[in-house]
Amino acid sequence: MRRVLLWLGAVLCVVGLVVLGTSVMMSVMGRSPSFNLGDPAKFQFILVPFWQVGLGLAVLGAICLWVARRHSKVPT
Repeated sequence: MRRVLLWLGAVLCVVGLVVLGTSVMMSVMGRSPSFNLGDPAKFQFILVPFWQVGLGLAVLGAICLWVARRHSKVPT
């Protein structure tokens, strides 16, 4: 379980940092990148900025790494 949490945490942190970096670079270029979570067919537009998604992924990855670290200290 510890290995899975370590890998998952590392992957989520890397993906989150890449998305955050993409958001920063696109902001420098004058763009505002976002995901549309609504239904365009119904003209519903729920725009979530890249930085929020990247931050969420990075935080989730950090939590997985923290849990893996705590899990290794459990006495058997």
